[in-house]
Amino acid sequence: MKIAHIADPHLGYRAYNRITSQGLNRREADVFQAFRQALARAGEIGVDLVLIAGDLFHVVRPSNLTIQQTFREFIAFRAKSDAPIVIIGGNHDSPRSADTGCILDLFTNLPGIHVVHGKYEQVYLEKLDTSVFCLCHRALPEISNLKIEPDPKSKHNVLMVHGTLEGIIRHAYDLYEIRRADVISDAWDYIGFGHYHIFEELAPNAYYSGSLEYTSTNIWSETQRPKGFIEYDLAERRLVKFHEVETRDVIDLRPIDAADVSVDDLNKMIQNRVGGIGGGYENKVVRLVVENLHRSVQADLDYSFIRQVRADALHFELVLKPPARDGRAKASGDSGVSRPLEEEWDEFAKCYDLPPGVERERFVDLGRDYLIKQMAEQA
Repeated sequence: MKIAHIADPHLGYRAYNRITSQGLNRREADVFQAFRQALARAGEIGVDLVLIAGDLFHVVRPSNLTIQQTFREFIAFRAKSDAPIVIIGGNHDSPRSADTGCILDLFTNLPGIHVVHGKYEQVYLEKLDTSVFCLCHRALPEISNLKIEPDPKSKHNVLMVHGTLEGIIRHAYDLYEIRRADVISDAWDYIGFGHYHIFEELAPNAYYSGSLEYTSTNIWSETQRPKGFIEYDLAERRLVKFHEVETRDVIDLRPIDAADVSVDDLNKMIQNRVGGIGGGYENKVVRLVVENLHRSVQADLDYSFIRQVRADALHFELVLKPPARDGRAKASGDSGVSRPLEEEWDEFAKCYDLPPGVERERFVDLGRDYLIKQMAEQA
């Protein structure tokens, strides 16, 4: 019996304020395309069960267009396969209050789709004689009171979890880190995790499948890591294959150390780094970090070239970092390492409560541009 383990599609994700000819945000279109690929491939390989381990949507209240397109993708899959689909709620698509309706419930109107987004719950699939135990994100606060173990009456038992397993993320931001002893066990035929966006083996029968596209708050930590879904054989208890899906190119260029470098040489280095991208930088998401950059040099950077790259790339993030120590005192009165203003802005802007309709990535980028312009004028 084969399953497809998909996690973190983040449908409705938007970034960079670029649109397609149909008027859709280009990153939103990329995310849908990755989801379409995953479902189509799952149908082609003839899986018996599809698991979606949380964060089907990027926000609790996705747009009507996003909901409509998601219905279409599931209907297209159902035309090719009768495999049941079990979806659990993640932190992005589950409302904080249990009294608030969850958009995921809409999909139970489609045949063979089961949804769990509130409490820890067992979904028994009679035709497969398989139980899927669903530990959704909203159930994590009660994990110490839960009896998480397989059903001996079922031929196969699967545990699906959306959350952060202890030790998997160096600086975990989740309030509810999951102890390995609570969820990892040989008693399960398979344990499918969501929430961490990188494919990772936790045990021979336990995996994070990772996200289908680059949708996390730090996509640069995920470059060079494949995106896709897992095909797993429950009867043989083995990973059959990790199926990669095509994604938008995300490139984190090798940093430049600007210490003791003239502005002319620095401009050439930036042009060479960007110009050396295989296949060009057009329509790609690119970051370049310039370290130890004195503001006297920053003012004379080739901003016409930088603007051109930003116009042609889907997104170009130029991070300018001053020397680690510049003699300034901290607010506490102690001297020490200062943080670049751009980093402080990013941290503030990514947490700031934006009014409806304001795109966060655009907000962050505009703030960075204003900071760079102001520092150049004052240099």
